[in-house]
Parts: sequence; structure tokens; C-alpha cells
Amino acid sequence: MRKVIVLCGDGINSERELGRAFAEEGAHVTYLHVNELLKNPEALNSYQLLALPGGFSFGDELRSGKILAEKLRDTLSESLTTFLKNDGRVIGICNGFQVLSQLGVFDWETRVRSFTLAENDHGKFMDKWVKLTISSKARTLSPWFREMEGSLYLPVRHKEGRIVPNTKNIKLPFSPLQYEEDVNGSFERFAGVINSTGQVFGLMPHPEVATRGFLHPFREGSDENAEKVKMIFSNGLK
Repeated sequence: MRKVIVLCGDGINSERELGRAFAEEGAHVTYLHVNELLKNPEALNSYQLLALPGGFSFGDELRSGKILAEKLRDTLSESLTTFLKNDGRVIGICNGFQVLSQLGVFDWETRVRSFTLAENDHGKFMDKWVKLTISSKARTLSPWFREMEGSLYLPVRHKEGRIVPNTKNIKLPFSPLQYEEDVNGSFERFAGVINSTGQVFGLMPHPEVATRGFLHPFREGSDENAEKVKMIFSNGLK
């Protein structure tokens, strides 16, 4: 079972929900302030999973996730590279995904960012539940989706979550999840992406607040949906 670091501080505000989702699947969870990790980046290699929660890091100044990504880039790049070589896992949810995108983790090998997360095409903050399709290839391309198929429902709450290619002819990372309907103009309805090894998973919807049926706005199938959502966290720990 993997030991998990959940980042907190500097405007991150979903760390407890994310930590609980992993703890309920048996993980040993440590909540670590961003500044503590920056003081000792080698500490990352005492863990096996790094989780970046949602929120508004640094108040979304400049753009969502930008400042935190630059802080991490300066001190964490070498340790993160070693971490991934040792089969470490990374998940970034909403603002955490925005941070990973700005950091360029999904294009770590080429060092050329293939996409950005832009404002929703309708220009509004979006807060609702959406239906997502799990790609049939996801279970073989990423440990996060082991034995998963079909669809699931998750809540989204963001204004800057539209995945946009940086150039017309560039290949984007694989998307394991697509919105069933176009909710924000995201490229090919991408709701998240994984890196080339499948270890790093970033998504805009919030699975950490959908692991119990009573949290869902619908009754029929809520418990089944919650069990499927929990598989994301249990898979990440295997």
C-alpha cells in the first residue's frame, strides 16, 4: 500500500476530502504544506503517491495554478523525476490539474507543453454533476483505471477547465475520461489526461467528493456510482 502526500496551504482547500478518499482505501496519508515540501523536496521520495487537491492556489493570480507551478518547478523537478522513475503516482484534481498542466508534467519527456487549461467557452463558473465516459483503452494504459469501464458521474466546479491544444498539429496526452456532453468547450470533450506512462493523472471533475452514495444528487444508482468512483483511489494505491 502506498504512502500518500496530500499538499495543502497557499489557497488549496480540498485537501481533507482528497486525503479521506485515499485513507478510506487503506492509505497512510500525510498532509504536507507546500512550503514544507519546497524546503525538503527529497522528502517526496519517502512516499509513493503525490496528490494535488482543488482550490484556488495563490488566489488564481496570473492564471489558475500558475504561481504554485512555478514554485514547484524551481525546487521539485529533480525529485519529481526520480519519484516517477521509482513508479510514483501523481493525481491532480481541478486546481491540482491546473498546477500539473502549468508544470508540464504530462509532457515531461519533450519539455514542450501540448495543451493548456483555458476559461470555459461559456465564460461562466460551472458547478454541477456531469456524466463521464471511461475510455475503453484506459484500463490498459493507466493503473488509475485498472478494471474500470463504462461511465460514471462526478461533480465539476471550475471556470478555467477547458483543455485546449497549444498548436493545431500537436498530439495531446491520452484522455481516459470524456464528458458525455460538451460542457465547457474542452478539446474532444476531454475531462482529464494521463502522461505517457499512465502514472500521472489530472482531471477537472472531483472524484474525492463522490465516494459515498448519499453525496450524489440522484438516488437510483448512486451507491453503484460511488463504488466505481472509489476504484480510482484504490487503483492509485496498488
